[in-house]
Amino acid sequence: MMNLDKRLLVAVVLVLLIAFGLGTFYGAYRERQKTAGDFTLINNEVTAVGMDTNEQPSQVIVYVTGEVEYPNVYSFPAGARVHEAIEKAVPKPTADLRHIDMARVMVDEETIPVPAMGESSEPGAVLSSSSGISPSGKININRASAAELDQHLSGIGPTLAQRIVDYREKNGPFRKIEDLRNVSGIGEKRFAEIKDQIDVK
Repeated sequence: MMNLDKRLLVAVVLVLLIAFGLGTFYGAYRERQKTAGDFTLINNEVTAVGMDTNEQPSQVIVYVTGEVEYPNVYSFPAGARVHEAIEKAVPKPTADLRHIDMARVMVDEETIPVPAMGESSEPGAVLSSSSGISPSGKININRASAAELDQHLSGIGPTLAQRIVDYREKNGPFRKIEDLRNVSGIGEKRFAEIKDQIDVK
């Protein structure tokens, strides 16, 4: 009888130890799962913040002036063209639109002057709005035509110049000169050769 009681006691103790061990293991497992979930959440939040940092502006703001009925500051979705701003400002009958690059993608904070008839051929006329030459004398890679890029930038031939124009037409204006390295064919060496010759505004 005593042997039976001892075996029963030992069995009860073993059952209790096993139950305790399983409880401890399950608790540790739940804690690891919670920690992993928290880490994933934090990691996702950091990734989302990083994505927001690189996000392109959703709109551009430009000033249209000169021979238009409603000279004013206008906002457009990013990637909008010059012709949209001029149409919104309503050009006067005396406006000379022949030399304005209507198909160009607008750049944030730019001024778009519309000249009157007769002003177009004058030296220093406001047609510089579509010129690729910045006030600093550098080549504006957001405004320069393929011909201007080919003519004024060292080592940039007609093929590469057209790639630059195609890239900004597809992706919107360059935000900084370093973005030019995203264009196929412009590596570190070539960028180093032209970085002092270019501008984005």
